Amino acid sequence: MDKDTALEKIKKCLNLAKSGNEHEAAAALRQAQKLMETHRVSEAEVSAMGVSESMAEAGATRNPTAWETGLASTVAEAFSCSLIFLGGIGRWSFIGVGPAAEIAQYAFTVLYKQLRRQRALFIKAQCKRLVPASKTRRADLFCDAWVRAVANKAAALAGTEADQEAISAYKALHYAQTATMNATDRNEDRKLRDKDWGAVAAGRRAGERTQLNHGVGQNADAPRLQGRD
Repeated sequence: MDKDTALEKIKKCLNLAKSGNEHEAAAALRQAQKLMETHRVSEAEVSAMGVSESMAEAGATRNPTAWETGLASTVAEAFSCSLIFLGGIGRWSFIGVGPAAEIAQYAFTVLYKQLRRQRALFIKAQCKRLVPASKTRRADLFCDAWVRAVANKAAALAGTEADQEAISAYKALHYAQTATMNATDRNEDRKLRDKDWGAVAAGRRAGERTQLNHGVGQNADAPRLQGRD
């Protein structure tokens, strides 16, 4: 019996240990403890069962932008996932119960590509005469507003509340040491001008036009994302 099979059997035994039948519950608990000892399975590994992890490519290997961080956080929260940024390799890790992590990864990837495309269109249409630094800063304002607008729609797709204890156990096993990440905010403490506020309004309108719906058929749990540029 490999470890994964042992984990499944342990989980079943622990479920039986909750039985109202006192003798059945005691026997199941003894069997679970025996399996854990034989296969060297820790309590944390048992607690983390059912939790999965799915990774999406980030736009930077270190210190991603505030708007990208906001989008990843919005998606993670909507699908009851924990979020970790893996610096050095530039990946967002979504950690959730059941299919939640995979769905969140899919949603983020689609939304991020869509936002990058709309960002490029905004720069081309409304930032032609700006120097590169100003183009970037104003486009960031557009993206910030886009993410805020989409956040309300993403919340409507939220699944059931996650088992935070299971997710915490998974993180303790695989990410024992984490540090606070500093996102890059190129507009921090800047006083916005009229055209800056215009970028905010444009981003909000574009985000509001994005349509998020649950998928159909075999992928019914996955969101179907659409938008108009």
